[in-house]
Amino acid sequence: MKCIFCGNSESKVVDSRYLKDSSIRRRRECLKCGKRFTTYETVENNPMVVTNVDNMREPFKVEKLRDSIRHATYCTDIESSVDEIVSKIENQLFALQKQEISTQDIVRIAIDVLLELSAMACLVYFTQHTDCNSFDGVRRFINR
Repeated sequence: MKCIFCGNSESKVVDSRYLKDSSIRRRRECLKCGKRFTTYETVENNPMVVTNVDNMREPFKVEKLRDSIRHATYCTDIESSVDEIVSKIENQLFALQKQEISTQDIVRIAIDVLLELSAMACLVYFTQHTDCNSFDGVRRFINR
């Protein structure tokens, strides 16, 4: 770590603190000039790649997930919990420990999470994100 005052590349860590957002705050002291400075370290997540039904690959975008959950929960009693729901889904996706996930994986996990919270939101999400195009398909989903 280079000293911000003299440019020396040798320093020692004087204090470390773990922060709420999973980052680490380190107080460092330059071994050449003796001045102190602070650094913040975060874990870099390897981005997941999503494979859709057409085998197109794109980086996982939590914003897209948030928008679809927001749309599914619109006018439900869990509408205010969108960020918590998205976080829960995202954690389960990371728990799969895969670099590449399919849209079916995302839909399956999202449906399971939404089903615990609101049957209506789950149904809206299901009809938007599956190839269900008939009332019979919806009925089979409800009866499962």
